[in-house]
Amino acid sequence: MAEAPRLADGLKPRPAEEVLNRLVFRPLGHGVVRLLWRTPLRPEHLVLAHGLLGLLAAVLLARGADLSAALLLQLVTVLDNADGQLARARRQVSLLGRYLDSEVDLLVHVALFYALYLRTGSAAGALLGFAAMTFVLSLDHNLQALAAGRPLRDPLARPGLEAWLARVYDLLFGWQDRAIRGAERRLEARLGEKAPPRWLLVLPANLGRTTQFAILGLLLALGRPEGFLAFQGLTLLAAGVVYTVRIWRARPSTPSPR
Repeated sequence: MAEAPRLADGLKPRPAEEVLNRLVFRPLGHGVVRLLWRTPLRPEHLVLAHGLLGLLAAVLLARGADLSAALLLQLVTVLDNADGQLARARRQVSLLGRYLDSEVDLLVHVALFYALYLRTGSAAGALLGFAAMTFVLSLDHNLQALAAGRPLRDPLARPGLEAWLARVYDLLFGWQDRAIRGAERRLEARLGEKAPPRWLLVLPANLGRTTQFAILGLLLALGRPEGFLAFQGLTLLAAGVVYTVRIWRARPSTPSPR
C-alpha cells in the first residue's frame, strides 16, 4: 500500500468550514487515518465503531456518568472525522458509506436525546431539541450542497444493502433535503442569487455535529445536561432570525406613491 496520506488527501472541499473541526478534530482524525492506513479496516468499520461508541455515551449519560459520556463523545467526533478522511484518501467513497454514516448518526442522536429526557424529565424539551439539531444539521448539509453545485438526487444505488439503506435515507432525510433546497431555491430566485451567499453558510456550518458534541461534552463536564436542550432552542432561534431577515429581503417591493 502507498505511504500514509497527507491531511489534504482526505479533505472534502466545503464552501464554509466548521472552525472547531478544522482546528482540532480534523487533525486528530487524520492521526487515526495514519494509524489505520496499513490495516484492512474500511471506512464503514469506523462508522459502525463511532456509532457504537455514541450509543455507549448515551447509556453513560442516562446513568449519570457525565464526564465519561463527555469524553466518549469527543472520541466519537474524532472517529467521525476519520471515516470520511480514510474513504477519500483511499478512494473508497461510496453511497453505502454515506447512507450508513447518516443513519448511524441519526440513531446516536435519538439515543442521546432520549438519555437527556431520562436525565431532565422533559419530554417536550428533548423532542424539540432533537428536532432543532436535526434541522440545523440538515440545513448545513443542504446549503453546502447547493453552494457547491451538488445535485439533489444521488446516483442509482446498487441492489442489496446499499439500495435498502438508500430507501431508509429517503424516508428519513429525503423530504428534508427536498423541502430545504426547494425553499432556498425560491428565495434565491426572488433575491436574484445563483447560490446561497457565504454569510448564510457560516452559522449552520459552525453549529455542525463537531461543535454540538463539544458543547454537549462541556455542559456534561459542568454537570448541566439540561443546558444542551436550552442550547438547541438558541440554535433554532438563531436560524429563525437569519431566515426571517432573508424572507423579509425577498418580499415583493411596494411601489412608492406618486
